[in-house]
Amino acid sequence: MTFAVSGDLCWFGRSKFDGGQTERKIFDEKGYCAVYFAGKDRALRLGWTGRDPRKIGEPARIIAWCANDQFAKRVVDEVSQLLNSRLVSGRYDVPVSLAEQAICIAANKVGVQITSHEAMMQHVRAMRHQRLQEELSRAEAKLRNAELERKLQSASPASPETNMQIFDAALKL
Repeated sequence: MTFAVSGDLCWFGRSKFDGGQTERKIFDEKGYCAVYFAGKDRALRLGWTGRDPRKIGEPARIIAWCANDQFAKRVVDEVSQLLNSRLVSGRYDVPVSLAEQAICIAANKVGVQITSHEAMMQHVRAMRHQRLQEELSRAEAKLRNAELERKLQSASPASPETNMQIFDAALKL
């Protein structure tokens, strides 16, 4: 799996229905966090964020997503220990490929599952689709129930009050 970012970092703003607001809401609810390297090759800044990674401040070179901020912090701490000797003025003097490998090794070492940016975006879109399907199913069931209620009321010659009077009279017998 590759975590290197090539080209523009796609985000949820391209959704044609609501501008990606639903996906961003799901994303925020779940609390996903990214471990990233940003900057120029051989002058990379390591960090983590739960926000839109396009707002990091520098072009992201590597993005690896994990379940929450605690996992992201653990991976970042382990990466910084692995690359400590390559730290120069707050930046890591390593090529992008080595930085990517360091994230994979660190995540494996601390037992944190990570996924690529593209896979995370697909996962959140699939969650949105599932929620839409569930909402549609609930709406269809409500519509079917209303239709059945209408049919029952139109099929019964007596009003609901009359039916209750007949029921009460039957109970008294």
